[in-house]
Amino acid sequence: MRLSVVVVSYNVREFVKQCLDSLFSAGFSGDLEIVLVDNNSHDGTVGMVERRFPQVRIIANDHNRGFAPALNQGLRVAAGDYILSLNPDTIVEESTLQVLADYLEADPEVGLVGPKILNSDGTFQSAAKRSFPTPWVALTRFLGLAYLFPRSRWFGRYALAYLSPDETHEVDAVSGSCMCFPARLLNDVGYMDEDFRLGGDDLDYCYRVHLAGYKVHYLHATQIIHYKGMSRVLAPFQNWRLHFEAMARFARKYPSLTGGLFSLAMIRVAIQLLALITYLRNYLATFSSLIIDAFVIGLSFVLMITARFLPDPQFAMKGVLLTYAPVVAVYIILWLMIGGLFQIYGRYVLSYSRALVASLVGFLVIATLTYLVREVAYSRLVLVSSSALVAVLLTGWRLLIHLRQATYKVGDSYRRMRPSIFSRRAVILGMGSEGQRIGNLLLKRPDMGLDLIGFIDIAAPEERPSGLLLPFIGTTDELRALVALHRLQEVIVAAEQFSNEDIMDILEATRDLHLLFRIVPHEDEFMLGRTDVENIGDLPMMEMEVSLYHRFHRMTKRMFDIILSLTVVLPLLPFWPVLILLFGLQKEVIWNIDGSTSRIWLHRRGPKFIRRLPLMWVILRGRVSFVGAEVVSANETDPQLLFKPGLTGLNQLRRYSGRSEAARSYQRYYLQHQSLTFDVEVLLKSIFGI
Repeated sequence: MRLSVVVVSYNVREFVKQCLDSLFSAGFSGDLEIVLVDNNSHDGTVGMVERRFPQVRIIANDHNRGFAPALNQGLRVAAGDYILSLNPDTIVEESTLQVLADYLEADPEVGLVGPKILNSDGTFQSAAKRSFPTPWVALTRFLGLAYLFPRSRWFGRYALAYLSPDETHEVDAVSGSCMCFPARLLNDVGYMDEDFRLGGDDLDYCYRVHLAGYKVHYLHATQIIHYKGMSRVLAPFQNWRLHFEAMARFARKYPSLTGGLFSLAMIRVAIQLLALITYLRNYLATFSSLIIDAFVIGLSFVLMITARFLPDPQFAMKGVLLTYAPVVAVYIILWLMIGGLFQIYGRYVLSYSRALVASLVGFLVIATLTYLVREVAYSRLVLVSSSALVAVLLTGWRLLIHLRQATYKVGDSYRRMRPSIFSRRAVILGMGSEGQRIGNLLLKRPDMGLDLIGFIDIAAPEERPSGLLLPFIGTTDELRALVALHRLQEVIVAAEQFSNEDIMDILEATRDLHLLFRIVPHEDEFMLGRTDVENIGDLPMMEMEVSLYHRFHRMTKRMFDIILSLTVVLPLLPFWPVLILLFGLQKEVIWNIDGSTSRIWLHRRGPKFIRRLPLMWVILRGRVSFVGAEVVSANETDPQLLFKPGLTGLNQLRRYSGRSEAARSYQRYYLQHQSLTFDVEVLLKSIFGI
């Protein structure tokens, strides 16, 4: 028995590598031929395959011919008794090739078979088994009935959701990401219809298989992982538009099956609705945040105007509000424009630090305006009090959303499970040498937004490996409890240490937890995720611009330290002698950035924030900053700080010692990305413990 596997690729180099690794790791008793058809990738796919997989037959196109034409190229040269059409963004189980080929050989009536397909989070991919888009099937999906009643035989026919994914069935169609058929089928059915641009070609082929008198089966006995749609580099709306155009072509090609004009009309309506939904989805956050902020600013002024004039016996609410209305409208517009400059109605719609800075800048601009333009200068008391309330509310509603996303409840459980500054909590599956290598790489990449909690493995180690930077927190059998305890969101898999079958078993067992599994191929520096490929190696040289060394950032940082320390020092000035008597003083010597040392004073007793109050004077003098490196006693080894020590900072939030490699990586990250808004965000997250 000989099996030919045909893979079509376009700019998915790392997925091709993982796919081919899984194919060569799969057990197959006969001869295995692998044909790769590359559609003129510019990411080095062909060169990589030539070096790492010399046994693969490569067809390198000089332009992107599209999926169906490229697949036909591979089918025409395939010499196997059976042919497997496989997407590059897939990983096959070790038994998949043998199980599919044996199934076809055992039943000559089956012309096409597809396996069980899992998403990268372990959930079942509904495209693994489908019905043809008859008028009734199309209508139930269009009206949403297929989603509301998936188990109904009347309404759930589109994805055949009423059929158990854990049983084998005869179906209308299987997914083109992995479909196996005998080579003789090409003589009876022909090749792929090259007029289908994106999608629909597999549905068309399955229908032609039925017309030729063969059966199409969904086989649950083996499974693959499919990182759906990785080869599609178009915008989501464009992808869906091409999908609907493929469905329209299918409807025109088989009018007796699809209802012809009726289906075409529904498809056209669906395209327009999709365009509207996509537009609203893209701009909903902007519209809603603008409306909320405008309401908050207006409400703040109404409350402060009322509080200001209510004691006046001649106060008339209606008259005062009408008098102030034009001025408040101008203030609202100015504040929203300044917020727009800080991108809080775009990319940083929920950034409470930017909202706070925008509020302060808005106050300064409007306060200046009241001195220059007499027409908007009504009551400076109202302006100051309203501006303070605006700053609290604009920041507050964003902060509340963050807190709601960060925890189920407040109290001890919240403190125990608080997310880090980057919030995506992850574990590494596999604590062998490969897992430790991956952990070391990820700890050097704070820009990736991963909060690594520790390692998990199939079994607990008898002894803790030496030099382990992260703790072992549990086994895969305890993953459910670990997810609840640590609020885990992602699992980074060291692929070398596990078989594909092991990985798929873990995916299936945890599919209801909605974890994102990302796989790092053996000895590589890439993570394969649901929708991307991420480099986990060292930071690229192009990112080595150092923000903190810029004169503007140094100046704004120093001004921020002076203003904030003065707001603490001045109100407490009369009480300093009392504080010294109550809490005492002690001298400490700490390291500076140039290897020198500084003498600071701290309160000897009291809570942490009380003990550190004298540092406000040190910050005012410029030896320490609010946000900076870890404060390290001169009794310890010189940590070779890259910038001033601070009350808080990335290392303090992440609890990394200033002498560890991870701490050095976070110092370098801060050097590159420091800004006033970044400092405010770190400070706020330290205060609120998130």
